[in-house]
Amino acid sequence: MSPERMRAPRPGPAAPSGPGRVRRLAAIATAVTVAVATPAVAVAAGMTSRTGATTYTAGPHPCDEHGKPRHRGGGDCETKHPQPTVTVTQTATATATVTATATATVTATATACGTGVDSTQPNGMEQFLAALVGGTPFAGRRPNINATPDNPNIVSGPANTPGWIDLSTIAGYPTNSPVCDVSVDANGSDAFYKIITQGGSVYTLHCAANGTALVCPAPAQGTVPQSRWTAVTPQP
Repeated sequence: MSPERMRAPRPGPAAPSGPGRVRRLAAIATAVTVAVATPAVAVAAGMTSRTGATTYTAGPHPCDEHGKPRHRGGGDCETKHPQPTVTVTQTATATATVTATATATVTATATACGTGVDSTQPNGMEQFLAALVGGTPFAGRRPNINATPDNPNIVSGPANTPGWIDLSTIAGYPTNSPVCDVSVDANGSDAFYKIITQGGSVYTLHCAANGTALVCPAPAQGTVPQSRWTAVTPQP
């Protein structure tokens, strides 16, 4: 080949060197750092209930196997750094609320059947009364009703002391069932009080009524002992 036909090789682009190359590599490193750090920060700030992992995928190489750009105007053939790929795993938590309802059963036990009153007038001088208050029977006497019919005073006992006699304190009084009613009748020198329990048992008590006082129970006389509450026979 003649020297005339031989052409001098066309000078290619000179590889950057010196301070310019250092600045260019620093800019690339900064861009890669921002690209890698930004997705991780977004996941941590915006999705606090999620867990994330960052992997990297290399992008397509801009140069061919001969070290030349694949596309016109492609610039220098620097090595492309891997591009970040973010993988996010989200966990959902469910909370269950349980409401329990308790039911209480209350059983009431009766201690008394109520209140009541009864009376009898065997003569024109006195009246005998019976009263039931809160299941407790009481006995009383109202004297002088012939002279003063409106006399409100209740007396009891041998000395006609004011007030009532508590019949529940006398021996034989039933305690296995509440008392529901009380009544009284009198004849001559005797007064008889009767009660009935919630269970249906009837009891009777003899009191002395000699025309001047009411004494419950009737005191002992000779061979007859002091009276007490006695269940009638037969029971209703």
